[in-house]
Amino acid sequence: MLYTKYLKNVLIGFAIASLTFAAIVLYQMGAQTQTARWIYELDKIKINYARSIETPKILLVSGSNTLYGLSCATISQETKIPCVNTALTQELGLDYILSHARHLANPNDIIIMPLEYQLYLYKGSPSELSIDYVLAYDPNYLKSVDLFTQIKYLGGISYDRLTQGISTKLKPNSSNKKYANRINQYGDTLDNSKNSMTEQQFKSMDTWSPFTFEQYAIDNYAANKIIEFINWSKKNNIKVMATWPSTVNFPAYKEPGSQAFFQTIEKFYQNQGVPILGKAEDFFYEKPLFFNSVYHLNDVGRNQRTKQIISLIQPYLQKSGN
Repeated sequence: MLYTKYLKNVLIGFAIASLTFAAIVLYQMGAQTQTARWIYELDKIKINYARSIETPKILLVSGSNTLYGLSCATISQETKIPCVNTALTQELGLDYILSHARHLANPNDIIIMPLEYQLYLYKGSPSELSIDYVLAYDPNYLKSVDLFTQIKYLGGISYDRLTQGISTKLKPNSSNKKYANRINQYGDTLDNSKNSMTEQQFKSMDTWSPFTFEQYAIDNYAANKIIEFINWSKKNNIKVMATWPSTVNFPAYKEPGSQAFFQTIEKFYQNQGVPILGKAEDFFYEKPLFFNSVYHLNDVGRNQRTKQIISLIQPYLQKSGN
């Protein structure tokens, strides 16, 4: 009897604590934190431009390797097809990135996906930045996902982020800092000029190291999500093309394990009937072409990579009559 009473009290206490936590989370939902504001402001420009286009368009879909490393302005000019660089950061996670693309794509559009290698290893757990952004700026996203995903977002909020949200709710941040001038109308970054780089930035490249790919295989969760997206695209008459992210030409990527991982990605898309533009090594570049990370090209590197992509997509555009 005593044990039953104790268990009952524990369960009641747990229920009260859970409800209190849920109430606090819901209270601060939509409080616009400064830490994720840059994503919100850049995304508004990208969304508005994408929705203003009434003809078939090209959408670039991935994380920041594309934000920094491809020019939709140049692609539009050379192909005569409107192009939107929808990329923000891989920290938003594969689920969110693909959901975001679904909201912008229309029938007859072309989606080019240079997904970061980490997104192929994605297991469905949202990052701190993704939680911050969704709770602050896109709470409607939670209504579109299943209960398990909702729990991962709400349960993954840290104490610091919770207090930040409450503080912002009680006293909205009045910062005048703007981010819109960081990109052009096509969604390409304007922040990666090689001429603006400091000596320290170039020296920091010596500390960069290659990625290690876990078990050299695509995670099942990531594979299923990409397949779902490909099938959705086919159903809606949207053409998907895969390609590779830009990264540093490290010798480690020529080793058998890394090569096996790249071949796994290539075979994965072949099995789905999705064209993959080029080979992984086509998009390995030397360090002087990078800006501030192993994924972020400077404007000189971006020009080179963009020319490569244009030459690779032209045969498909000619075949489809674009």
